[in-house]
Amino acid sequence: MPRLTADEICRMADGELHGDPEEAITGVASPEHASKGDFAFISDEEMADEAADSGASVLLAPCAVDGFEGTVIVCDDPEMAARDVLQQFAEERFVPPSGISGAAHIADTADIGEGAAVGSGAVIAPHARIAEGAVIYPLAYIGPRSRIGPGTVVYPHVTIREDVEIGRDCIIHSNTSIGEDGFGFIQRGGGHVKMPHVGNVHIGDEVEIGSLVTVHRAMLDETVIEDGVKIDSHSHVAHNCRVGRASVMVGYSKLAGSVELGEGVIMAEDSGVNDHVTVGDGAIVAGGSGVKSDVEAGEAVWGYPARPMDQQRRIWALQGRLPDMHQKLNRLEKEVRELRDRLGEDEE
Repeated sequence: MPRLTADEICRMADGELHGDPEEAITGVASPEHASKGDFAFISDEEMADEAADSGASVLLAPCAVDGFEGTVIVCDDPEMAARDVLQQFAEERFVPPSGISGAAHIADTADIGEGAAVGSGAVIAPHARIAEGAVIYPLAYIGPRSRIGPGTVVYPHVTIREDVEIGRDCIIHSNTSIGEDGFGFIQRGGGHVKMPHVGNVHIGDEVEIGSLVTVHRAMLDETVIEDGVKIDSHSHVAHNCRVGRASVMVGYSKLAGSVELGEGVIMAEDSGVNDHVTVGDGAIVAGGSGVKSDVEAGEAVWGYPARPMDQQRRIWALQGRLPDMHQKLNRLEKEVRELRDRLGEDEE
């Protein structure tokens, strides 16, 4: 494991050190679980009181932490500084394969770039291209004519079908499938007739796709995931979709066919968008929401069907009062009936 001193971490964070500059760390942990020799961090001042009791040797924080017995490093952005520390631990813990394994299955017409790695049992199909510095872990499959960009990492059991293009510095996690046929059928004679999908998938640069994600190929044109998109595990992108730059799809989010997400869209957990719907730039789809119609740029929507956030809050507030409102309505209806009965008796 790496060994870092408080002084080294302070210089990495461009921070201010309070304590022993030679205090060394060999592990990382959350403040509440840290012990001697561990590094921990907090991201905002509200966490300072709880962090004071931490057993960490070195604590990275946005402010002084009264009562903490270890060394404190104060900096403007503890999360980004902590990222640099964690990266050193990650690089040592997760060593990728190097070189071309003799147990890999590589077609004669495949092109493997300089410094690329292909692990044992990986399959590189005819005319596929693995660019320089890319890493293909064991048991991954790269289909015919597909392109994997420089520095991209493809983890075990990923399936990348034919004619898929993936940009540079992407990460594709285990058991994800990219480029399978879209769910396209036409109904004839009481049955379902499959429409061939002969389009492709284009994925930009610095895209990260979690485990057990499916990205379908287009029927005719392209399914597109633009630069900087992050897709969490168990999510789904159907055929002909376009996911705009720097958008985020949290776990279990799903797009039906021909959906267009603008740039910087956030889809929270277990949210979905109906086919042929457009979600504008910077929009937010709250968790569990079902989007049935277009969403304007910058709008936040919630619910099923999804409505503007303020409107949905009012609806939910009213729903909580429905039992009382129902009782009041029943009483009013009874009073009206009794009043009508009395009025009828008076007329007689």
